[in-house]
Amino acid sequence: MAAIDEQIDERLGKRRAVDERVAASRACAIGKEPAGGTAVIESVDGGAAIRGEQGSGGTEGARPASSVVAVDRIPDPPFWGARVVEHVDLDELFPFINQTALFRGQWGFKQGDLDAKAYEALLDNEARPALARMQKQAKDDGDAFLQPKVVYGWYPCATEDDALVIYDPTDPGRELERFDFPRQKSGRQLSISDFFRSSASGERDVVGLTCVTMGPMASVRAKKLFDSNAYTEYLYTHGFGVECAEALAELWHKRMRAELGIGHDDSPKIRELFQQKYRGCRYSFGYPACPDMSDQEKMWRLLRPERIGCHLTENFQIDPEQSTSAIIVHHPSAGYFSV
Repeated sequence: MAAIDEQIDERLGKRRAVDERVAASRACAIGKEPAGGTAVIESVDGGAAIRGEQGSGGTEGARPASSVVAVDRIPDPPFWGARVVEHVDLDELFPFINQTALFRGQWGFKQGDLDAKAYEALLDNEARPALARMQKQAKDDGDAFLQPKVVYGWYPCATEDDALVIYDPTDPGRELERFDFPRQKSGRQLSISDFFRSSASGERDVVGLTCVTMGPMASVRAKKLFDSNAYTEYLYTHGFGVECAEALAELWHKRMRAELGIGHDDSPKIRELFQQKYRGCRYSFGYPACPDMSDQEKMWRLLRPERIGCHLTENFQIDPEQSTSAIIVHHPSAGYFSV
């Protein structure tokens, strides 16, 4: 268990670093110095210690031949295009909450100098009862607090150089959008485009897209608590909403893997899914492998997340805050890496 916690902590550290970078970028865009408190963007608490790679250094040059081996068979999705899911059962969502991320990353229950026994006592006496209380409030309040919704879809695609080209499911020759991904300058020189069939192959691959939200009321409730100086309850409410959005992203990624027929590679333990112990990967804009936040606009044109109440700010953040979007890759070699 200690090894799992260490790997999750490593992911939390990377997540905080990315959040800080996005906050700095957003602040520069409006001519201000970055301040504390960033909007939530997608993060996956797992995988870096398993399949993560660094891509610093190196020099520019011709595009290298990909070291990624193509899959033998491209999975068949159950439908093409996008669908909306208006309701997700909270009882299905709550088991996917990453308690390490919630307790340590959001609520600040750090082990510090405590030994393992004392730290477990702290979690048992304070953190876990707070989580149980938040879950009960969410269920008792029904749609007044958490409103989990999803829009997701499957699209035919192929790559051209480092670009992933998305095609119209009803007209496979018509290009809908194009995502240009950066490539590592050293190491394996990876790009997300490596995990899909090239257009030169004459085949169409499949890519998944998803946007999930917990709705606006978690932020509304958190703001009321903050304005009334109930700072501890504000911290609990805000962090709970954030990690519920992450849990919904994790849950829905699992369902999408099942739809593609690759869910048999999933670990049976939810906790190990946070370490990316499954086939494929989900990437979100703003993270190292796909840093261009403006690509959110392309995803919005494809999925139309406004149907579940999600909108983009002028700096390409998602409103409501407790929301996240991602590109879903099925290739078994796909993982997190830095560029």
